Amino acid sequence: MKIMISAGEASGDMHAASALTQLKEKSRRHIEVFGMGGNRLAECGMELLVDTRNHSVMGLVEVLHKYPQLRANLNTLKRAIKERRPDVLVLVDYPHFNMKLAAEAKALDVPVLYYIAPKVWASRPGRVQELAEIIDHMAVIFPFEVDIFEKAGIKTTYVGNPVLENISLAHARKQQVATENYVALLPGSRKSEINHLLGPMLEAAKLLYRDHSQLQFLLPVAETIDQNTMIDAIDSSELNIELIDAADFLRLKQCKAALVSSGTATLELALLGIPMVVAYKMNTLSYRVLRRWLTIEHVSLVNIIAGQGLVPELLQDEATASKLYEQLLPLIEDEGSRNHQINGFEAIHRKLVRPNVGDSLATLILSNHYQRRRSQMIKEAATASN
Repeated sequence: MKIMISAGEASGDMHAASALTQLKEKSRRHIEVFGMGGNRLAECGMELLVDTRNHSVMGLVEVLHKYPQLRANLNTLKRAIKERRPDVLVLVDYPHFNMKLAAEAKALDVPVLYYIAPKVWASRPGRVQELAEIIDHMAVIFPFEVDIFEKAGIKTTYVGNPVLENISLAHARKQQVATENYVALLPGSRKSEINHLLGPMLEAAKLLYRDHSQLQFLLPVAETIDQNTMIDAIDSSELNIELIDAADFLRLKQCKAALVSSGTATLELALLGIPMVVAYKMNTLSYRVLRRWLTIEHVSLVNIIAGQGLVPELLQDEATASKLYEQLLPLIEDEGSRNHQINGFEAIHRKLVRPNVGDSLATLILSNHYQRRRSQMIKEAATASN
């Protein structure tokens, strides 16, 4: 069995590697795997035609700077589809790039399974019809997505949310950890996010420390970020800030509250029961374009899943130090404000819970493959009998 995987970012690399591990355990045949990914997929035995570490980029302006490299990578993967004819192309998130690959695969009659679907419910809803023409099966990570894609005629399966499969996070969630006088600052896992959000978060922390001098600050650092960048910034802030690993969820669980960049980290904090204020900033031109595409009231995963404005959101020009401070202060001083969010987080967990996401995805890949083989054998037998 030949599988091609396209995972354009570190998170996709991690989630796809989990499924690939399960797939190899389940399959009774040799599996040849190739495509785009990073360290984790390589460790699982995937042949990297494109290395994610040299590929990931976000934002319109940032994409334009890297366009020649992105185009070359796309052509490399298109050639692989044509020349090696995988039994299935598994796409992971990264829609602008992966939808182009899907169209190529569809033209060559290569089945396409899309894991972590494009967020058509958030922006550019017209894409759902385009997806219906090029995708054979959607493996979605939010229950409400099933109805959206099935209405468009796409076979869709909720396989669970990979955040719940994080072993360290699941372990920390179950632990009884005393809440300390810590506030977490999570400006993001991309350089562009750090550039836009770390400064305002540090300034907001200074304002908070002015009122509550007992507070200390934790700054989780993703593996994609150079720690020296963070060290220089926090040294100049003159605050008591401790750098920790982004996966140190036990330490995070000690926090009373957090400032966090919109993204997966918001869901991680919610599962840990940490009240938060969500912020996001990007290049001005990129934001203006994105804003025109948005079709939803909320942008953070926590609020979208909750179906309400459970946590404050400060976007672009609103994401200033003073406003971050104003929204964070009640979460430090008012137990009622904290409990309101924490109770909402429990409801979110109940909506998402489903065991073993990687196993569910691996089973889906194999079942689709066997169904296709069976259909082909029936067609071949019918042709031969005629």
